[in-house]
This record gives sequence, structure tokens and C-alpha cells, in this order.
Amino acid sequence: MTLPLFVSFVILIFLNVPIAFSLAISSCVALYFGGFPLNVVIQRMVTAADSFLLLAIPFFILAGNIMKDGEISKKLINFADSLVGFITGGLAQVNIVTSMFFAGITGAAVADTSAVGSVLIPPMVEREYDADFSGAVTAASSVIGVIIPPSIPMVVYGVVTGVSVGKMFMGGLIPGILVGVIMMIASYVISKKRGYPSGKSLSIKNILVNFKESILALIMPLIIVGGIFSGVFTPTEAAVIAVIYSLIISLFVYRTIKIKDLPRIILESAYTTAVVMLMLVAAFLFSWIITRERIPVQIANFLTTLALNRTVVLVLVSIFYIVAGTLMDLTANIILLVPVLFPAIQNLGVDPIHFGLITVVALAIGLVTPPVGACLFVASEISNTSIVQQSKALIPYIISLVLVLILLILIPEISVFIPNLFS
Repeated sequence: MTLPLFVSFVILIFLNVPIAFSLAISSCVALYFGGFPLNVVIQRMVTAADSFLLLAIPFFILAGNIMKDGEISKKLINFADSLVGFITGGLAQVNIVTSMFFAGITGAAVADTSAVGSVLIPPMVEREYDADFSGAVTAASSVIGVIIPPSIPMVVYGVVTGVSVGKMFMGGLIPGILVGVIMMIASYVISKKRGYPSGKSLSIKNILVNFKESILALIMPLIIVGGIFSGVFTPTEAAVIAVIYSLIISLFVYRTIKIKDLPRIILESAYTTAVVMLMLVAAFLFSWIITRERIPVQIANFLTTLALNRTVVLVLVSIFYIVAGTLMDLTANIILLVPVLFPAIQNLGVDPIHFGLITVVALAIGLVTPPVGACLFVASEISNTSIVQQSKALIPYIISLVLVLILLILIPEISVFIPNLFS
């Protein structure tokens, strides 16, 4: 079944068939040639969707959309501006810090690009920042959304491997902050070279005022992660709490959305959830066939015969992830590739949290690289620049992500230090 599976999948991808349908159709082709009844397709897909942990995904999506429509991003932008706006290239720095804050709310990179980009890219262009640079900063910093908790890809990784989602969330804190800091340094260097302006002078009073305005939004990630680690609720229950919390502060505290807005927000969230879940169940079916064909075992045996050390294997896997990320969606890649690679990585004694963070960061690079970089396309649209221009402007930030990936590989403590504190 392996040959029909991969040949049909590659053909469908090159024909620009949506990834979910490519996965499902190629799986059906493989099962047909393997002599399996096609009712196996429905059985495996339903089994894949029947997961309590996966319920976290629609609730995190809904919570993120409520916070986005509730104009929470503007309050976070004002707070970020008061913190780092005085630095050279102030609005670029504000963009990155806002993305770090927003990452703790949505768990999704594309939502970050849309929410922050629509507010910040136009004023950046008005203040004579190059349009491609403005879009690049927005797209690149949005990647932090899948690293800092809560993170939808980390939930998927937990479902696929059985690794604690709570520990994955905690493991993402230091890498996420590290990505933000390195991107801020890159922005400073570029801004200094191009003569981009800084913003208002640093003011403690301004910081305190804006902190007060945004504190309710900033508390949300603490509730989610703190609740999971204290054992008060599971990741799925945390996602429900996030929805309730976002509703309360958006409807009754900030009053930035109204009851009549909720049907539209729910429908938008349902649409996004349907797309994600269709891709998930199709990818699970594809992954099941791969596992049944014992491909993970063959890869594990192959890596064992090479007698390579862990660092070399992780470098090779990361390169493979980066290439795969340019061709397929991050979530689909996790479901397809992690079950294949995870047994071999476990045999090498690599911490599953460490491997999980390497997986998320390496595949996240695909969010800002053509031809399927979702954040790249959204930022390009908002900044009104071509994909080629936007891609060139993203190179320093892609280098920043690769640098963090290298640090993660060489220094496992970056990803496992905080989770180990709670072991």
C-alpha cells in the first residue's frame, strides 16, 4: 500500500488539491490497492475525531476569535508600545511584543497575523516603514503564537504521542520568549540601518496606565497554564474556561462586543474548526496506514544502524521538518511525521518534551515560507506587497527562527527546564 499512498498524495499536492482532501483521497487509493473495504476510512476517521483532548481545539479557536473581535489586540498593542516603543524601530518592536502577548490568548499564528497586522501594518507604513518590512515583522512574530502556550499544535502533538499537553505548554515558555527577543534584536539592527524612527519616550506612568487597561487580557494565559499544572482542570477544560473568561471581559468589562455579534463569531470559529478537524482526521487516517506498513519501525531501525548521536539525528530531523513545512500545513505535518519519527527518537533517549518543542519550532518556520506559508500570505495581503517581496524581507526572521532551533537542539534545558520543575 505504501507506493500507491505516496504516489497519489504527491500527484494531488502538485495538482493543488486541498491538503485534507489529498490526504483522504490518497489513503482511499492505498486501501483500495491493499484490498481493504473502504468502510475502514469512516471507522478510522471517526475514531480519530473521538478524543476528549481534541475538544480543546474548537474552544481555543473560539476564545481567540472572541478576544480578537473584542479589540483586545488594541489594548495589548498600547501596553507593548509603552514598554518598547521608545527603542529604535519602535513600531516593529511593539509588533513583536504584542505578538508575544497575543500568543498567550489565541494559540494560533494566523489569527495573530490578522489581528495584529490589521492594526499595526497601516500605521507602520504611514510612519515610513517599508511595507515589506512591516509585513515581515508581523508574519514572523506571529509564529510565536504556536510556541507560547496555549498552542493548538502542542495539543495535537499531545494527542499523537500521549505526552502531557500541560508540560508541552510549560516547555514553550522559554523558547517563545527567546524567539521574540532574537527577533527584536534583528528588528533593531534593520531599523538602525534603515533609519526607522522610535516612538514615545519611556514613561513609567504610561506603562502602569496601559498595564491596568490590558491586565485582564494578560491574566488569561496564567489562568490556562496555572489551572492545568495545579490540576484544577484539564487542557480541554482550560479551553472552555478561556471561552467563558473571554466572553465575560469582552461583553461585560470592556464591552467591545455585543450579544448580536456572537452568532457571527461562533460561525467563523465553527468554519475554522471544520477545516482543522477535516485535515486532522484525514491525516490520522494517512498516519494509520503508514504505521500499519511498519514505516516507523523501519526508520527507527535505519537510524539505529547509522549509529549517529542524538544531536546529529535531531539536526537531520529538523532539516526534514523545515522542508516538509514548506509543502504542508503545520498540524498535518505533526500528525503525519511525528508518529513515524517518535519511536526512533525515543530509542535515542530524547526527552519527548524536548522533541516536541523542536518539532513545533521547526515546522512553524513553514508558516512564513512559500508556497504554503499561511502567515506569509496574510501579511502580504495586509501590507499590499508581493509574495516575493515579503519572502525576501522575511529572511532575517527566518534566520532568527533557525538560530532558536539550533539552540533548542544543543541545549535541551531550554525546553525542559520549566516542565521538570513540576515533575
